[in-house]
Amino acid sequence: MPHTLDHLSPRRRQELTHVRDVILEELAARIEAAPSARARRYRLLKIILFGSFAKGTWFDDRKSGRASDIDLLVIVSHRALTDMSAFWEEVEDRLFHDPAIRHDVSLIIHTLPEVNAQLKQGQYFFSEIVSQGILLFEDAEPDKNGRPKNILARPATPDPQQTYETALKYYSSWRRTSQLFLETGQVHIGKTDLEIQNFSAFNLHQAAESAYRMFLLTVTLYAPATHHLGKLRGLVRSIDARLEDAWLPARRPYKRYFELLRRAYVEARYSPAYETTQEILAWQAERIEQLIEIADALCRERLERLRAEADL
Repeated sequence: MPHTLDHLSPRRRQELTHVRDVILEELAARIEAAPSARARRYRLLKIILFGSFAKGTWFDDRKSGRASDIDLLVIVSHRALTDMSAFWEEVEDRLFHDPAIRHDVSLIIHTLPEVNAQLKQGQYFFSEIVSQGILLFEDAEPDKNGRPKNILARPATPDPQQTYETALKYYSSWRRTSQLFLETGQVHIGKTDLEIQNFSAFNLHQAAESAYRMFLLTVTLYAPATHHLGKLRGLVRSIDARLEDAWLPARRPYKRYFELLRRAYVEARYSPAYETTQEILAWQAERIEQLIEIADALCRERLERLRAEADL
């Protein structure tokens, strides 16, 4: 895996170095403050840059406000470290508010055995990261015999027919799920009761999440275990920016409308302070309907390619 960022400008290289240092600094502080001896053994093994900044296809469109995310695969030593949601949320919050970081940072956290298991199965998403990604950090400490450890497995060649059949199942299931959530949310948009409006908001969130899962699982056979629409949107954007068209125009008040949709998964159900309106719900439903249409078309493109590769 290459280590060089020479295809990037000095400014962007400096930004990526700063992002890496923030992650390492935050993890070191958390480990040092951990009360248990086990937690002090936690390690960050690798940070791998993937997506548009690794491939050289990033974009910054000041006119529309759209820009590529910095996509990172973070490989950690213990499963418990991937479950520390509060910790990683704090890291992401710091990355978001740091003035030296100009791009959104999207983190995917997995253990080395999890990544290697996917590589040995020929999983498309992780195989592409290994083949096209750039190593920003590696714990190069050898094992007790002086041999290299923390080695990534060699990606296997996937079975074309199995890949097609798996992708088709994902597509069919999540396409139906996204449509059902959208229809449920749309039915209640015209109601004035606050609880019913919040119920609509939650279902619209689920429709958008399902659309993103449909795309990710059909195209890459992978989707992270998160309900955070911002994270799913960022990951999808790094794979195919055409899905961003569903949320245009990217200006006020529509940025706030998306933020309300993102928050709906928790707050629309549990927070008495959460509020929405018929206008906001109608905009969200219209955008999600377009999101599903675009995702559906891109999934069909992918399935046709997979079917041809499987010679079916």
